Amino acid sequence: MRPNRHRKLIGLLLTWMTIWPGVLVTGESTPPQTQASGITLQLDLSTLHHLELLEASEDSWSLRSTGSDPYVTLEPLPLAAKSSKQVVLSFETFCPQGLDDLELFFGPPIVASQSMSVGPQIKSEAWMPVAIDLPFESDQRWDGTRHRLLRLDPGRQEGVRWQIRKLKLREATAEEEAQRQQAEAARHLKQGVSEAIDAFYRTPKTWQLTSVKRLADGIQLSGVGSSQIVLAPCWVEIPFHWNPSQEIEPLQWGRLHVDEEGIWQQILPNTQDHESSLLSRWAVATKQHERWALLTHPCYAEPIPTPSASRLKPVTSQTRKGMGGVWSNEILDELVELGVGHITVNILLNRLISSQAHEGWPTFTHGKQTWSVSPSQSGQLDRLIRFASQHQMVVSAILLIAWDESEVGQAMRHPEAQRAGHYVMPNLTQAHGIAAYGAAIDWLTRRYAQPGDPFGRISNWILHNEIDYGWVWTNMGQQPMETYLDHYHRSMRLVHLMARRHNPHARVFVSLTHHWHKESDSTWKTYAPQDMLRWLAMTSKAEGDFEWGVAYHPYPQNLFEPRMWLDDQPTSDPDTPVITMKNLEVLIDFMQQPAMKYEQQHVRGLILSEQGFHAPASSAQAQAIQSAALLYTWHKMHGMDAIEAFHLHRWVDHPQEGGLMLGLRSLPAKGFPYGRKKAAWEVFKDLETPRQKRHEPEAAKLIGVPSLDSLNLKAEVSP
Repeated sequence: MRPNRHRKLIGLLLTWMTIWPGVLVTGESTPPQTQASGITLQLDLSTLHHLELLEASEDSWSLRSTGSDPYVTLEPLPLAAKSSKQVVLSFETFCPQGLDDLELFFGPPIVASQSMSVGPQIKSEAWMPVAIDLPFESDQRWDGTRHRLLRLDPGRQEGVRWQIRKLKLREATAEEEAQRQQAEAARHLKQGVSEAIDAFYRTPKTWQLTSVKRLADGIQLSGVGSSQIVLAPCWVEIPFHWNPSQEIEPLQWGRLHVDEEGIWQQILPNTQDHESSLLSRWAVATKQHERWALLTHPCYAEPIPTPSASRLKPVTSQTRKGMGGVWSNEILDELVELGVGHITVNILLNRLISSQAHEGWPTFTHGKQTWSVSPSQSGQLDRLIRFASQHQMVVSAILLIAWDESEVGQAMRHPEAQRAGHYVMPNLTQAHGIAAYGAAIDWLTRRYAQPGDPFGRISNWILHNEIDYGWVWTNMGQQPMETYLDHYHRSMRLVHLMARRHNPHARVFVSLTHHWHKESDSTWKTYAPQDMLRWLAMTSKAEGDFEWGVAYHPYPQNLFEPRMWLDDQPTSDPDTPVITMKNLEVLIDFMQQPAMKYEQQHVRGLILSEQGFHAPASSAQAQAIQSAALLYTWHKMHGMDAIEAFHLHRWVDHPQEGGLMLGLRSLPAKGFPYGRKKAAWEVFKDLETPRQKRHEPEAAKLIGVPSLDSLNLKAEVSP
């Protein structure tokens, strides 16, 4: 990959971003002339969660985190705080370890939609002042006239000692007012980039670049142009870090020869290795007023299949029963007993490979660089994926990048990602990020697509997790949707192209929550799946359509209430706020539209890759409802042939899921490392067998219908 030499616009954006990082932190106490009087605030120590109090005085507290979800709420703001000018939360902090993130919630109510992250807090070995502009950081959602509660969430690390004192709500200083204006200008600039990207893809092009093929002696480009005008276009290699406003340099240029029908073809010398040409975008441009202007939308080089790729047949299953988040363990045979035909596997890419040599770690070469593979990580994957393939289970890999400070972890992480997210967007803006991400994908797609499946087969690649809630699950910082998706689309293309070299049946899938339609989020932290799918369909067609699908998560509207038949938010309207199992036909109807079909002919793949039903093991009634929810789901899916699989989340209850008990087994306990079987274990086993009928009368009674057969939609799907 050649370096991108022109990053003026993005560079300007990064410059603006460094001006206002969210909090003002200085190494000394604020000078007296900038001090602003304010309202003194107190911590409500009765709300400590995963925090223990070590010391306290009138306005100072020493705390230590005892778990991964520490937080404390402030005592309610006094009525005097209703002054519109008192909008800066200020305090001093002492934390030699530093915080990996500081998040604020405001209310009532204290909910995820009313939060703001101000990013990591630097290590402080002396008292350091912090000032947070609440309206700006919340994108004007915080309102002192309505919100009297503030909650502080100091990161996710256990064992961190954090001291805080002099909590105040005060007016902004003149310096802070100036910084706010700079930050607003940076946001305006980001919005402009997003609008330019959107306009570029929506604007029809007179010229078209229809194919890019790698030949033995060069790169062959073909397309359609105009024979009525004379142009001197150039061929431009566009790296993954690209936007339609940047300046570009030609790879080679000359006069195109267009025949009478407007068809042209040209071969360029190949100056790249295979991986680089595979990961590049190409376009036609012409020079106008000393600048190069793109005449076509970008196009990707077609992958060259390996000699063994044609010998691979698609992996299929006779059942739609799937299990989510399966890991290598001692009871894998139970999946066979349960009749599972599909599994999802979480793969942390930054834990899998390293750019450094390690004793005992196998190595491989990608992009003229040597990489090491973790034997423990690869060994667990081999055992699990081989087991699944041996038992005719379709494997879908969920590709994730966790936040860590290893060299490869930092390289893979998008430079604007913030610690507020559980996982991050891959870094496809810099050469070292593309190299690290590409290396991990290269190793995975080669290893798990070999004749005979010696290590097992991965058929589907899910990218990454619940991208519509990107701030939490695929963090790229705060981004307008078009900017966020332009980057995500490149990740999809990269995985698709690399996987198709080895397996012509491999597919990539977009991961989405059940939140279907909603108003635009002005904080740029969440997006509407309906809007995201439309935009991805449009841009993938503009660049040359490819066979991506949807991995949807139709949980009940309230994850703690499994009786989705009582949900009141799902409707049959195309703009329903949520899609659950109750109204899944809305999603299927949407995907059947010509604009959403692959090449406008084929319904894209649809898997329900994560959903579950809460049932504490201590309640027999809750377990009966969980069983009924499974049977309700299977009857609702009757006739919905577009749904390839339903992956139940989870197999075993997990103590770190915020109190949710979604498993077929209870929490692990002494003597029961995989918990005890719940009533739904047997029901799940009997699904799609003659034994299913014996569970249905009780389920029908709980659901309130005479027979579960009345739930069948028989929604036939066009091929």
